[in-house]
Amino acid sequence: MKKIVLILALIASFVNAEVLAKISKISVHCEYAQEYKKILEEESLKSVKLEAGVLLLYPMIHEQNPCEFSIVEVYADEKSYQSHLQSEHFKAYKQGTLHMVKSLEFIPMKALNEELKLEK
Repeated sequence: MKKIVLILALIASFVNAEVLAKISKISVHCEYAQEYKKILEEESLKSVKLEAGVLLLYPMIHEQNPCEFSIVEVYADEKSYQSHLQSEHFKAYKQGTLHMVKSLEFIPMKALNEELKLEK
């Protein structure tokens, strides 16, 4: 988790001060884990490809529990995030997985050092 926080801080500082970053933690009913994984992968790929303001949607499955997922999410700004929530593909994902999700937690993130830049 510490590496994810550092990655988010680096991305946030590299892009601009308005960037919106968060981690979503999702627990699904285990009988839906494989189906959810496939849907989540498809939705994340569509979001990044189709929406300019979606800078990163990086879905991950927890190694110790295949019924737990986390998504590192980075948006250009609040407007981009709100636009993402209104996209047809996100709405389809949300409605199609409601019965699969046991819990959902959003963890807002903030850059540790806004002067820190990626130097590559």
